[in-house]
Amino acid sequence: MITIETHLRVRYESRKKFGIITEKYVFVFGQPVGVGCSMHNKEGVSGIMTKILVVDDDVDLAELIKTKLTAEGHQTFVINTGEGAFEYAKLVKPTICLLDIMLPGVTGYQICRRIRKDPELYRSAVLMLTALGEEPEIVHGMEQGADDYLVKPFKLERLMDKIASLNALLTTLEQRHRITNLPGTDAFKRELNHKLARNAPIACVYVDAVGFEAYCKSRPHDGQANALKLLSNVIINLVKSEGIYESYIAHMGRQHFVVMVKLEDYERFCQLLGQAFDEQVKQLYTTQEVQQGYISVPNREGRETRTPLMALAMGVAHTKYRQFKSAKKMFEVLAQVRQKAQPVNGKSVVFVDRRHTDR
Repeated sequence: MITIETHLRVRYESRKKFGIITEKYVFVFGQPVGVGCSMHNKEGVSGIMTKILVVDDDVDLAELIKTKLTAEGHQTFVINTGEGAFEYAKLVKPTICLLDIMLPGVTGYQICRRIRKDPELYRSAVLMLTALGEEPEIVHGMEQGADDYLVKPFKLERLMDKIASLNALLTTLEQRHRITNLPGTDAFKRELNHKLARNAPIACVYVDAVGFEAYCKSRPHDGQANALKLLSNVIINLVKSEGIYESYIAHMGRQHFVVMVKLEDYERFCQLLGQAFDEQVKQLYTTQEVQQGYISVPNREGRETRTPLMALAMGVAHTKYRQFKSAKKMFEVLAQVRQKAQPVNGKSVVFVDRRHTDR
């Protein structure tokens, strides 16, 4: 429980240690909210790091959080009601949103869902603040698009740890693979959650280059780079040349890629991708290897084993028959269908999930 004495002590210490905190206010739907707290030390150097929006109807707690975040150098905004919170987020465009679940007017679940739908806000990180603490409520919050949660009551140090983790997550969204220059899994899931929140008709294709490890073992110096460059280029060139618009390509690591396309495009995409890869992958092998259809690679015991040329295993999950609540659930299905797709005689294979339920 937050006491006024604790609140005043933290506020006094933040002023004494970090300098003067100046505050400005506007009114959103009749509610006074801070539109910014700029913190300057005695030298006048700005300490602002991250733009954070706090949505909580507990005025004392919200003010305490604001004081702590501002003292740590973050630019902090506060609104104490669910009504108007989304509109305020549109105005502020926060990097991170601390969102209480139980709010007057509009619940935190509803606000989170709207954030994930919005083309300007969906990349923002969302931390759910909940006094419920039960697994169903937490799971439901994550399904609405929250990145993490924090159960009340909590220590401010724990909150700062969560914010640091969310900043680290946001950093990974901007990272690109050093060989393929493609975004990673976290960035893909953010885009996927955005599409699912908007009920967009989409399909996700898990692309796995079977035989990749053996090929890399046979070409220890440049095998990995050559194989990854070829596969990524085949995918990128295909979506461009065939006019497969609104696609999103990510490199999950090693030989694993994932591609999101419109529902109407996935069959054509998979067919053309398999054909293009099966043809172009031959340039990575010698004429003899192509003719015989395999390479010889030593196993753990040192014995030569025959491994077929690389081919693609493609697993597809889509929204034609059912709606996925989150990227997490769709990835679970992708992992299942990928196991069903096994290349035959060096030819790429596609397996599509056509179930209407999880069974």
